[in-house]
Amino acid sequence: MQICRQDKRKLLLGNSKWGLPTPARQSDSFRFSLHLLEDSANMENEKNNAFKAYNVIADWFSENRYQGVMEQAYLDSLVEITGKGADVLDLGCGTGAPIMRYLLSKGMQVTGVDASYRMLDIAKKNLPSADFVQADMRRLSLSRKFDAIIAWHSLFHLPPEDQPPMFQVFKSHLNSKGVLLFTSGTAYGETWVMNGGINLFHGSLDTHQYQSLLEAHGFRILLYREGDPACGNANVWMAQL
Repeated sequence: MQICRQDKRKLLLGNSKWGLPTPARQSDSFRFSLHLLEDSANMENEKNNAFKAYNVIADWFSENRYQGVMEQAYLDSLVEITGKGADVLDLGCGTGAPIMRYLLSKGMQVTGVDASYRMLDIAKKNLPSADFVQADMRRLSLSRKFDAIIAWHSLFHLPPEDQPPMFQVFKSHLNSKGVLLFTSGTAYGETWVMNGGINLFHGSLDTHQYQSLLEAHGFRILLYREGDPACGNANVWMAQL
Protein backbone atom coordinates (compact mmCIF):
# COMPACT_ATOMS: atom_id res chain seq x y z
CA MET A 1 0.00 0.00 0.00
CA GLN A 2 1.37 3.39 -0.95
CA ILE A 3 1.49 6.06 1.74
CA CYS A 4 2.59 9.55 0.82
CA ARG A 5 5.84 10.64 2.42
CA GLN A 6 5.63 13.41 4.99
CA ASP A 7 8.52 15.52 6.29
CA LYS A 8 9.38 15.00 9.93
CA ARG A 9 8.74 18.03 12.03
CA LYS A 10 8.82 18.84 15.74
CA LEU A 11 5.77 20.66 17.03
CA LEU A 12 6.41 23.42 19.55
CA LEU A 13 5.10 23.06 23.09
CA GLY A 14 2.98 26.19 23.07
CA ASN A 15 3.88 29.64 21.80
CA SER A 16 5.35 31.30 24.88
CA LYS A 17 9.02 32.35 25.02
CA TRP A 18 11.07 32.39 28.19
CA GLY A 19 12.81 35.67 28.96
CA LEU A 20 16.34 35.75 30.38
CA PRO A 21 16.98 36.66 34.04
CA THR A 22 18.89 39.86 34.65
CA PRO A 23 22.39 39.10 35.96
CA ALA A 24 22.23 41.96 38.46
CA ARG A 25 20.43 39.93 41.14
CA GLN A 26 21.70 36.41 41.66
CA SER A 27 18.74 35.47 43.90
CA ASP A 28 16.26 36.37 41.16
CA SER A 29 18.24 34.35 38.65
CA PHE A 30 18.38 31.39 41.03
CA ARG A 31 14.64 31.54 41.70
CA PHE A 32 13.97 31.79 37.99
CA SER A 33 16.08 28.68 37.38
CA LEU A 34 14.22 26.79 40.09
CA HIS A 35 10.90 27.72 38.50
CA LEU A 36 12.17 26.51 35.14
CA LEU A 37 13.26 23.20 36.65
CA GLU A 38 9.95 22.81 38.48
CA ASP A 39 7.89 23.64 35.39
CA SER A 40 10.01 21.28 33.30
CA ALA A 41 9.58 18.45 35.82
CA ASN A 42 5.82 19.03 36.00
CA MET A 43 5.54 19.07 32.23
CA GLU A 44 7.53 15.85 31.94
CA ASN A 45 5.30 14.16 34.53
CA GLU A 46 2.14 15.32 32.75
CA LYS A 47 3.59 14.20 29.42
CA ASN A 48 4.20 10.69 30.76
CA ASN A 49 0.89 10.48 32.62
CA ALA A 50 -1.75 12.23 30.53
CA PHE A 51 -4.41 10.01 32.10
CA LYS A 52 -4.04 11.92 35.39
CA ALA A 53 -5.41 15.01 33.67
CA TYR A 54 -8.53 13.03 32.82
CA ASN A 55 -9.06 12.36 36.52
CA VAL A 56 -9.46 16.13 36.89
CA ILE A 57 -11.58 16.84 33.80
CA ALA A 58 -13.66 13.64 33.71
CA ASP A 59 -16.98 15.37 34.44
CA TRP A 60 -16.24 18.15 31.96
CA PHE A 61 -15.23 15.60 29.33
CA SER A 62 -18.37 13.54 29.88
CA GLU A 63 -20.56 16.62 29.44
CA ASN A 64 -18.71 18.09 26.46
CA ARG A 65 -17.47 15.12 24.44
CA TYR A 66 -19.35 14.95 21.14
CA GLN A 67 -21.81 12.06 21.52
CA GLY A 68 -22.41 11.48 17.83
CA VAL A 69 -20.62 8.44 16.43
CA MET A 70 -18.16 10.20 14.13
CA GLU A 71 -16.22 6.92 14.06
CA GLN A 72 -19.23 4.95 12.77
CA ALA A 73 -17.89 4.12 9.30
CA TYR A 74 -14.73 2.63 10.80
CA LEU A 75 -16.59 0.81 13.58
CA ASP A 76 -19.02 -0.65 11.05
CA SER A 77 -16.07 -1.91 9.00
CA LEU A 78 -14.64 -3.48 12.14
CA VAL A 79 -17.93 -5.27 12.86
CA GLU A 80 -18.13 -6.47 9.26
CA ILE A 81 -14.59 -7.89 9.32
CA THR A 82 -14.71 -9.54 12.73
CA GLY A 83 -18.39 -10.53 12.74
CA LYS A 84 -21.02 -9.81 15.36
CA GLY A 85 -20.30 -11.21 18.79
CA ALA A 86 -16.55 -10.66 18.42
CA ASP A 87 -14.49 -9.81 21.51
CA VAL A 88 -13.21 -6.22 21.31
CA LEU A 89 -10.70 -4.48 23.58
CA ASP A 90 -11.15 -0.70 23.76
CA LEU A 91 -7.88 0.83 24.98
CA GLY A 92 -8.44 4.29 26.40
CA CYS A 93 -12.19 3.71 26.55
CA GLY A 94 -12.83 6.86 28.59
CA THR A 95 -16.46 7.15 29.67
CA GLY A 96 -17.56 4.32 27.38
CA ALA A 97 -19.50 6.71 25.18
CA PRO A 98 -19.94 6.72 22.31
CA ILE A 99 -17.61 3.95 21.02
CA MET A 100 -18.23 1.14 23.52
CA ARG A 101 -21.92 1.93 23.63
CA TYR A 102 -22.16 1.75 19.84
CA LEU A 103 -20.25 -1.54 19.57
CA LEU A 104 -22.36 -3.12 22.31
CA SER A 105 -25.48 -2.07 20.41
CA LYS A 106 -24.09 -3.96 17.41
CA GLY A 107 -23.82 -7.17 19.39
CA MET A 108 -20.09 -7.03 20.10
CA GLN A 109 -18.51 -8.15 23.37
CA VAL A 110 -16.43 -5.18 24.56
CA THR A 111 -13.93 -4.78 27.39
CA GLY A 112 -12.89 -1.22 28.21
CA VAL A 113 -9.46 -0.29 29.55
CA ASP A 114 -8.50 3.12 30.87
CA ALA A 115 -5.86 4.39 33.28
CA SER A 116 -8.14 7.12 34.65
CA TYR A 117 -10.23 5.88 37.55
CA ARG A 118 -12.57 8.87 37.24
CA MET A 119 -13.30 8.16 33.60
CA LEU A 120 -14.03 4.54 34.49
CA ASP A 121 -16.37 5.61 37.30
CA ILE A 122 -18.47 7.40 34.69
CA ALA A 123 -18.13 4.55 32.19
CA LYS A 124 -19.48 2.04 34.71
CA LYS A 125 -22.53 4.25 35.25
CA ASN A 126 -23.03 4.64 31.51
CA LEU A 127 -22.63 0.92 30.81
CA PRO A 128 -23.25 -0.99 34.06
CA SER A 129 -23.21 -4.42 32.41
CA ALA A 130 -19.93 -3.91 30.53
CA ASP A 131 -16.49 -5.13 31.60
CA PHE A 132 -13.83 -2.57 32.56
CA VAL A 133 -10.19 -2.75 33.63
CA GLN A 134 -8.18 0.11 35.12
CA ALA A 135 -4.70 -0.11 33.64
CA ASP A 136 -2.02 1.86 31.86
CA MET A 137 -1.98 0.49 28.33
CA ARG A 138 1.82 0.57 28.33
CA ARG A 139 1.86 -2.10 31.03
CA LEU A 140 -1.17 -4.06 29.90
CA SER A 141 -0.94 -7.82 30.42
CA LEU A 142 -4.33 -9.52 30.29
CA SER A 143 -4.80 -13.29 30.42
CA ARG A 144 -6.96 -13.37 27.30
CA LYS A 145 -6.90 -12.36 23.66
CA PHE A 146 -9.37 -10.44 21.55
CA ASP A 147 -10.67 -10.38 18.00
CA ALA A 148 -10.11 -6.64 17.72
CA ILE A 149 -8.38 -3.80 19.56
CA ILE A 150 -9.36 -0.14 19.33
CA ALA A 151 -7.08 2.70 20.43
CA TRP A 152 -9.16 5.65 19.25
CA HIS A 153 -7.74 9.04 20.25
CA SER A 154 -5.78 7.34 23.04
CA LEU A 155 -2.45 6.14 21.63
CA PHE A 156 -1.55 9.75 20.86
CA HIS A 157 -1.62 10.63 24.56
CA LEU A 158 1.61 8.63 24.94
CA PRO A 159 5.03 10.20 24.33
CA PRO A 160 6.44 9.21 20.91
CA GLU A 161 9.11 7.06 22.55
CA ASP A 162 6.44 5.02 24.36
CA GLN A 163 4.42 4.27 21.25
CA PRO A 164 6.61 1.70 19.40
CA PRO A 165 6.43 -0.87 22.27
CA MET A 166 2.63 -0.63 22.13
CA PHE A 167 2.58 -2.60 18.89
CA GLN A 168 3.86 -5.67 20.71
CA VAL A 169 1.16 -5.08 23.34
CA PHE A 170 -1.42 -4.95 20.56
CA LYS A 171 -0.11 -8.12 18.95
CA SER A 172 0.09 -10.10 22.19
CA HIS A 173 -3.56 -9.34 22.97
CA LEU A 174 -4.96 -10.22 19.53
CA ASN A 175 -6.15 -13.54 18.21
CA SER A 176 -4.98 -14.80 14.84
CA LYS A 177 -6.38 -12.49 12.15
CA GLY A 178 -7.24 -9.98 14.87
CA VAL A 179 -7.92 -6.41 13.78
CA LEU A 180 -6.31 -3.22 15.13
CA LEU A 181 -8.04 0.15 14.71
CA PHE A 182 -6.25 3.27 15.95
CA THR A 183 -5.76 6.96 15.30
CA SER A 184 -2.55 8.96 15.17
CA GLY A 185 -1.30 12.44 14.47
CA THR A 186 -0.46 13.46 10.92
CA ALA A 187 3.27 14.05 11.52
CA TYR A 188 5.99 13.38 14.05
CA GLY A 189 5.84 15.71 17.02
CA GLU A 190 4.60 16.69 20.44
CA THR A 191 2.09 19.33 21.42
CA TRP A 192 -0.31 20.34 24.18
CA VAL A 193 -4.01 21.00 23.66
CA MET A 194 -6.30 22.75 26.14
CA ASN A 195 -9.25 20.64 27.31
CA GLY A 196 -11.47 21.58 30.23
CA GLY A 197 -8.96 24.18 31.38
CA ILE A 198 -6.07 21.71 31.46
CA ASN A 199 -3.29 21.20 28.92
CA LEU A 200 -3.34 17.63 27.59
CA PHE A 201 -0.24 16.12 26.02
CA HIS A 202 -0.42 14.71 22.49
CA GLY A 203 2.39 12.92 20.66
CA SER A 204 2.79 11.19 17.33
CA LEU A 205 5.25 9.29 15.21
CA ASP A 206 5.34 9.95 11.50
CA THR A 207 3.31 7.98 8.99
CA HIS A 208 6.17 5.79 7.81
CA GLN A 209 7.12 4.87 11.37
CA TYR A 210 3.61 3.58 12.02
CA GLN A 211 3.64 1.70 8.73
CA SER A 212 6.99 0.10 9.59
CA LEU A 213 5.85 -0.84 13.10
CA LEU A 214 2.71 -2.50 11.78
CA GLU A 215 4.61 -4.49 9.18
CA ALA A 216 7.37 -5.46 11.64
CA HIS A 217 4.75 -6.95 13.97
CA GLY A 218 3.02 -8.95 11.26
CA PHE A 219 0.10 -6.63 10.54
CA ARG A 220 -1.34 -6.10 7.07
CA ILE A 221 -2.75 -2.61 6.56
CA LEU A 222 -6.39 -2.78 5.51
CA LEU A 223 -7.23 0.91 5.59
CA TYR A 224 -5.45 4.22 5.99
CA ARG A 225 -7.08 7.66 5.96
CA GLU A 226 -4.93 10.74 6.29
CA GLY A 227 -6.28 13.68 8.29
CA ASP A 228 -9.92 12.61 8.31
CA PRO A 229 -11.89 15.84 8.97
CA ALA A 230 -14.77 13.81 10.42
CA CYS A 231 -12.43 12.47 13.11
CA GLY A 232 -10.66 15.56 14.35
CA ASN A 233 -8.26 15.55 11.36
CA ALA A 234 -6.48 12.52 12.79
CA ASN A 235 -4.97 9.76 10.68
CA VAL A 236 -7.01 6.55 10.90
CA TRP A 237 -5.43 3.10 10.62
CA MET A 238 -6.95 -0.36 10.40
CA ALA A 239 -4.68 -3.40 10.18
CA GLN A 240 -5.00 -7.16 10.59
CA LEU A 241 -2.65 -9.87 11.83
